[in-house]
Amino acid sequence: MSGSCVSSMSRVNTVLNASTGGAGPLPVVTTLFSDPISVVSVTLDADRLYDPSILLTFTGIVNLPLGISVTLNFEILRIKDNGAPISVGSTYTFATTVTVLESESFAFQYFDSNLDPGTYTYSVVLSTNSIIDITPGLTVVNATLSALGVSN
Repeated sequence: MSGSCVSSMSRVNTVLNASTGGAGPLPVVTTLFSDPISVVSVTLDADRLYDPSILLTFTGIVNLPLGISVTLNFEILRIKDNGAPISVGSTYTFATTVTVLESESFAFQYFDSNLDPGTYTYSVVLSTNSIIDITPGLTVVNATLSALGVSN
């Protein structure tokens, strides 16, 4: 029987990871948060990729109590190799005024390119300028953040 052995440090074309999380129930917030509120984070080891690019996909369900007015600003923070977090990408905004109890899905993607090999942790957070008015109890559930890293 023949076989082959692949070194654990050999180059690969793709790496994938995903994580789930959520936030809430959140109180009425009409002033700036003192700190961002973490929703979900995922870590991806891109050390084995050549000229890595990473595609992030965020999905979640926003549960909204009756009578709420909300503006949620989602941001992406990136940490490379346990360094300091930096904001990447745009701000992704979910805004609505609710007249009946409801849940709405919310999703976005971000493509992070021109990266160096390393271990990257991405976090989706509610930014400090999000507003929850009139009614407390909003939750973000079934939040999933997936990261697909590819060699270019």
